[in-house]
Amino acid sequence: MPGSALLVNRRTVQALAASALLMGLAACGGSASGDDGESGGSEKTAATRSIETAYGSVEVPAEPKRVVALGDTSLDTALYLGIEPVGTSSARGADTAPGYLGEKAESVPLVATVKEPNIEAVLKADPDLILAAPRLEKSQYDALKAMAPTVVPNNDDWKQPAQTYAEALGEKEEFDKKIDALLERAAGAAGGKDPGTAVVARWMPAGPMVMNAANMPSGLLKEAGAELLPIARELDSPHSDPLSLENLDRIDADHVFVATLNAEGEKALEAAREQKSFTRLKAAERDAVSGVDGQVWSSSAGPYAMEKVVEDIEAAYAG
Repeated sequence: MPGSALLVNRRTVQALAASALLMGLAACGGSASGDDGESGGSEKTAATRSIETAYGSVEVPAEPKRVVALGDTSLDTALYLGIEPVGTSSARGADTAPGYLGEKAESVPLVATVKEPNIEAVLKADPDLILAAPRLEKSQYDALKAMAPTVVPNNDDWKQPAQTYAEALGEKEEFDKKIDALLERAAGAAGGKDPGTAVVARWMPAGPMVMNAANMPSGLLKEAGAELLPIARELDSPHSDPLSLENLDRIDADHVFVATLNAEGEKALEAAREQKSFTRLKAAERDAVSGVDGQVWSSSAGPYAMEKVVEDIEAAYAG
C-alpha cells in the first residue's frame, strides 16, 4: 500500500465514515438512511435492484459503473464477468492482486489489504458499488456503506459469495450457467477412476493447516467423487491449527493437495518432504502429493480460481 495509507483502527474507521458521509451529503444534498442495509451518503438518481446480504437488503445500481472489489473472490468474479474494478485489495500473503489472475488484474488499483480497507483510497476511487468480503466486520462495513452501496455476502456455502457478487453486478443468470458447466466438468475430473480419499492442506513454516471440507477446492473434489478426511469435515473454522510432523498421520489420504502462499511455506514443505513422517504417508508413497497455488486453493472461490482447481484435479488423477 502507499506510504500515505491509513492504518485504520476501529475508532478511526468510524470517524472517517462519518466524514465521508458528510462529504457525500454536502455534495448531493441527500439524506442518509439509518438502516444497516441501506447505503448512506448518495441520493439515488438511477434505477436500482435489491440484493440480500449479510447486513440486510441493499439497493445497488442496476448498471454499476465504478466497482470496488475487496477480496480475491469478488475481484475474480467481476473480471470473469468482463468488469474491471476501480479498486481492489492485495492478496493474502502478497502486496499485489492475486497472481493467478495475471494481466487481467494488473491495472486494478489497490485500495485495501486483506485485513482492512484504506478508507481514503476507497473514497478517492469514487465507487458506485462496493463488493466486500464475507464476514466483514461491522465498523468497516459502516465506513464503506457511507461511500457507496456495499454488498457483504452471506457465506452459507462456498458458491454463495460469488453468486451474490454476480447478482449485484446484474449477471447472475449467465454466471450460474457457467458455474453449472464447471461443476459438470469437475464431476468428471477423475476420469472415471475412484479418487479415494483426499485432503487439502496449506503448508506453513509451523506445519500444515488442513483446509475445511466446506471450501471451494474441497467442494470440487467432492464433485469429482473424492471423500474428504474427518479432520477436514469436522472443522468449525476455515482451517485447522498447524499440525506437527508427528501428527501428519491425520492427513494420511490417498491424495494430498498441498498449497503454499509464499517462499517460507515452500521452503518448509521442501524440508518436510525429507522427514520420515512425510515419506510414510500413503500419498507420498504413491507419488500422489500435488503442489498447488495457495492463492487459488486456500483464498479464492471465484470462477477463474474454480477453473484452475478443476484443471489441477484433472492433472492429479490423470496418472
